[in-house]
Amino acid sequence: MEILPFCRGLFLLVASISLVGPSLLVDQHTSGHAGRYQPALQPSQSVPDTGTYLLESTSGKLCLKATMGLGYTVIIKKKSWYYNVDPSMLLVSGHCGTNAVTLSLTLPNNSASLQLTYSLVDSVSYVSKLSVHISPQPACDGCSSGTYPGELSNISLFQAPPGESYQCSSQILLVMTEELQVRLVPLQIQAFKVPDGGYGQEVMCPADYNSAVVPTILWATAFGLLLIAVLTYLLVKDRRGTGYQRL
Repeated sequence: MEILPFCRGLFLLVASISLVGPSLLVDQHTSGHAGRYQPALQPSQSVPDTGTYLLESTSGKLCLKATMGLGYTVIIKKKSWYYNVDPSMLLVSGHCGTNAVTLSLTLPNNSASLQLTYSLVDSVSYVSKLSVHISPQPACDGCSSGTYPGELSNISLFQAPPGESYQCSSQILLVMTEELQVRLVPLQIQAFKVPDGGYGQEVMCPADYNSAVVPTILWATAFGLLLIAVLTYLLVKDRRGTGYQRL
């Protein structure tokens, strides 16, 4: 009779571990450093690794999916320092609601985080609030350690109709404060109505649209001008030839 409670406790322990997900398992693997983990800033910028983050409701329904690379830029004494987030170290959490979805990405020891809130208003989904912070190691000799927080509120970022995703291959630079910037590259994100196994139809960001459409417009304009010049030349040549004909 004493074996049954023990087995039940063992089952609950195994179940709780299986529900943790990959992010927390990585944190456990680095637990020897997690208590004192601090991001190390770098003097040069590079493209951050891309990770995919899923947020599910209590019923197991997917309410947000995001694929992105995340980087921080910290300005110390008028010099920029950079930190790229390793996706495997992030703990994913949040909340799924009918008209609001909150995604939180956190590094060990809460040494850095990003939290965004998606809102659904008048059949348009968008990020209405974004807050971040980073507590890095001192970047240089004579530099003090500290926390750099930033928040953007009452905003309308990454707008898309429900069932569609917002996509941007170009770098998105968000200026949080005079000392802190956030880099997202690339980015594809969708909230509320998220299909299983992928994303809905993409809404292209302005930077990607300009890079794709503007060259096409320029080529079309150049071709149109060239065509007008050729037709004008042929018309003038034809008129001159007609003027020398004898009656």
